[in-house]
Amino acid sequence: MAKKNRDRSATEAEQPTTEEQPRAEKPEKGSKRRRTTVPHEELVPGTVLTATLKGKTFSASVVLGPEGRPEVEFDGARYPSVSAAGKAAAGYPVNGWRFWRPTGAAGQ
Repeated sequence: MAKKNRDRSATEAEQPTTEEQPRAEKPEKGSKRRRTTVPHEELVPGTVLTATLKGKTFSASVVLGPEGRPEVEFDGARYPSVSAAGKAAAGYPVNGWRFWRPTGAAGQ
């Protein structure tokens, strides 16, 4: 049995190419939650940082470390970065710059 060759030129001509087909515009999906980051300039000793995760609010403060570098104090322990303090608060790695929000600072 031989396969029949169909003339596809007629069916291809009837269908518009992908360039000719109008594309449906997707509405831009905006986030309800506004994400902010802690600016590096605001990480000065005396800054109070807060974070909310799963209905629980965490609070930390920026203090001056022994080497003159800012550290984050959370639950009585000092952390070298906002991400390390965020990991201690959340229980898993987080981006500390997005996790913490400045609520009060010595510079404001």
